[in-house]
Amino acid sequence: MKKVKHYVYKKGRQPIYNFFQWVMKWSYRKPKQFINQNEKIPTDGILVGPHNAKRGPFYISMYYPEKCAVIGASQMLGSYKERFHYLRDVLYIQKCRKRKIPSTLKALFEALFSKYFYKGMHVIPSYEDMRLLYTINDIAKTMNNGLPVVIFPENSDKGYKQVMDNLHEGFITIAKFVGKKLGKDIPIYPYYMESKRRVFIIGKPFYLSQLKDFNNKQICKYTCDRINELNPYLEEDKVNDQLLNKNAKK
Repeated sequence: MKKVKHYVYKKGRQPIYNFFQWVMKWSYRKPKQFINQNEKIPTDGILVGPHNAKRGPFYISMYYPEKCAVIGASQMLGSYKERFHYLRDVLYIQKCRKRKIPSTLKALFEALFSKYFYKGMHVIPSYEDMRLLYTINDIAKTMNNGLPVVIFPENSDKGYKQVMDNLHEGFITIAKFVGKKLGKDIPIYPYYMESKRRVFIIGKPFYLSQLKDFNNKQICKYTCDRINELNPYLEEDKVNDQLLNKNAKK
């Protein structure tokens, strides 16, 4: 089994990330519309919502009112070569549908610093094999430290969409196993966030115990619906997604 990267919570931030965050705030402006449907800002459980291309993790790290951790690709905490190939081949070419040459140039530069960004953003590395057990352990420890964990479950294999319609089931597995480790039902908070429109909305939680008669596909569909209900631009975004899909097929 390949080497495992563990997440260790530290109160401070990476100095490089501090500078980067200051620069990014000129591009990713503070939300104009921040709505929390709960009595207080969630400081426990799991938050699930859109990745918003590559903007989501940065936006949440900068503007979530409390400290939080986010789940991210383990490759981004690996060697320079791993980081470069993930950025170019997966993020930019596959998911963001960018061309190879500009993707290569951006990845060559960003891979130099991305490891420090991930550490500064409190990223817990995720795996798609048996090492997922280590991710679950790290998430449980993080929640014990009083931090909620943000998961981006959307299936972005064919690109990021403005309206979520297909989720990976991993967040269900994580919620179940972390719940067993901590001996409680983990609250799952849907959220909608978009940096361009400067909108951040946190919905009320639901629990897997409420969905005990649902299979994983039904839970994913239920979660999708809960996230999309928070999107104030739903109908407009559906039209935009249809146009994007048509252009992609040409």
